[in-house]
Amino acid sequence: MGNPRALGKGVDPPRGESLVEVFELWATTRGVENSSVKQYRSISARAVQPFFEAEAVGAVTTCRIERWVEWMIRDRGYKSSTVRFRFNVLVAVFDWAVGRDLVDSNPCRSVTLPVSRARTHRDQRADVHIPPTDAVLAVIGAAPERYRGMFWLMAGCGLRLGEAMGVTRDRISFAQGLLTVDRQVACDRDTGSGRFGSMRLRHVKWREDGEKGRRVPLPGVVALALRRHLRDFDTWGDEELLFPNVTGTGLLYPYYWYQRIWRPAFAEAGLDYFKPHSLRHYYAASLLSQGVPVSEVSAWLGHASVSFTERSTRT
Repeated sequence: MGNPRALGKGVDPPRGESLVEVFELWATTRGVENSSVKQYRSISARAVQPFFEAEAVGAVTTCRIERWVEWMIRDRGYKSSTVRFRFNVLVAVFDWAVGRDLVDSNPCRSVTLPVSRARTHRDQRADVHIPPTDAVLAVIGAAPERYRGMFWLMAGCGLRLGEAMGVTRDRISFAQGLLTVDRQVACDRDTGSGRFGSMRLRHVKWREDGEKGRRVPLPGVVALALRRHLRDFDTWGDEELLFPNVTGTGLLYPYYWYQRIWRPAFAEAGLDYFKPHSLRHYYAASLLSQGVPVSEVSAWLGHASVSFTERSTRT
């Protein structure tokens, strides 16, 4: 069998398939989000295919996995957190393969990573950037008026970029001072070619259609920014989207956001660059510094656990 994509759910390939083919099956036949499939395929293309090539899944030994880990560190220069994440993905792939009787055991289970969990967490914390308030206000002030409200949503409500892009009028309650976050703009729509790259407005990742999203307090300064936006720019489409593309004819594309909105704001403000996600870190750190319980901050951010919130806000 040369094309694993031809298999449907519940169909097992014969033993002897390559690890790369089994990885593709694992990524595409379990009903995960399209965005996750994109991420897994990227991992396969960058970290699995170049090393294992056409090696049969049943021929992969613990020794080969250990050499793969060394290769990621030495040749690829991956940080400890990246190495651990890719390793954990491969652990899941082999567990799936064991369950499908493609291999007798998981060769990853006997591997001891050369980087500890503590080191991984230290590296993750080192990657967390919490900009100072004056920098946050400066970049917001330099943003185009049409999209300034998005900056406020990330810094003042902790929204991810895709979530800020997906805010619609009916998700805002000025009277209650609350914002419902249950949808996002994502570039993971099926293009019809088996790849996922078209844009769509969909439910937030890890949530099903119709499932209630998280409700986030709407600070007065953010509410004011959104009221001004609605007054000056109104909404777009049947969904009443607040932040469509610049022509008001479709969804806002992330590439355009980065190149024409986000980066120029830094140039205008004369600031050193940081990622949009840093505004989310700023939001969390600001709340914690004010004594808001970490459990509430975690819920407002939509984190899976309080421990993740703690790790992502400590520098």
